[in-house]
Amino acid sequence: MVSLIRQASAPLPWLPPPELPPYLEAANQRFEVCPGTPPPGDVSTIIFDVYGTLFVSAAGDISLAGDSGTAGNICTGDDSVGNSLDNLAAEYGVSAEELRGYFRGELLRRHEKLRGKAAYPELRVEEIWADFPARRAEPRRNSVTTRYDSRELALRYELVVNPVYPMPGAEETLRILRDRGIRLGLISNAQFFTPLLFEAFFGGSPEALGFDRELLIYSFEIGEAKPSPALFNPAVRRLETLGLKPENALYVGNDMLNDIFAAARAGFKTALFAGDRRSLRLREGDGRTQGIRPDWVIRELKSLTKPPN
Repeated sequence: MVSLIRQASAPLPWLPPPELPPYLEAANQRFEVCPGTPPPGDVSTIIFDVYGTLFVSAAGDISLAGDSGTAGNICTGDDSVGNSLDNLAAEYGVSAEELRGYFRGELLRRHEKLRGKAAYPELRVEEIWADFPARRAEPRRNSVTTRYDSRELALRYELVVNPVYPMPGAEETLRILRDRGIRLGLISNAQFFTPLLFEAFFGGSPEALGFDRELLIYSFEIGEAKPSPALFNPAVRRLETLGLKPENALYVGNDMLNDIFAAARAGFKTALFAGDRRSLRLREGDGRTQGIRPDWVIRELKSLTKPPN
């Protein structure tokens, strides 16, 4: 599957973010990160969001989470995917509209069943696609059977409707932070293929690249999605085992609700990544973010490696 990601991925253009509101422009731009075990208040751990932060994402995020019974913010396809979606659908004996319609319909149906059980329930995308062939009205000539690999279809669909590519400076930033002894983590809305992005683009799994195994927290494994505390609480517990407090960790993300609000509620320091127009989510109309301010705003990931002012 790593080879599929490499073959299907091409550089995505960087889109400069819009002008930020004054309360964000005033946020500090740089800060000090110190290796080893720092005194309280210093940062020894940096935890990243994935989509829209470490990777440029056409959708800006990825989640099958339902909020109030609706499908989440995963990209389910639009006019921009064009012939690629048509070609993929043809391989499975259906039209692009049938493929896209099935996925959207299943998201809504399954979230309706989960309504009331959790505020942000997360689904596993391969389980959605596992039922796809059985929903066709009748077999079609040259179409596949139910024995196809649902994980492969899930990945291929995602690569078409939500292409990704490393954010400028991501690999170098991670390397520098790791070499300085900064503990690294991920808390992300994710699917099974999300960790494979690191191997496809950076040459190794997150663990091989120096991320703390116990700070790799993915929504599809937890069964809930950001901004649920269920994703951030395990990171707090991990820091406690290391003798650290949440304020010893910095969380970096592009979304004022899913990242800044959720991480601040857990006690982390926060940095809003405002580096790409397509992924920046200010959520100014959402009451949950009213009064929420990141500790820092950064325009590029390499700002995390610069000395303080």
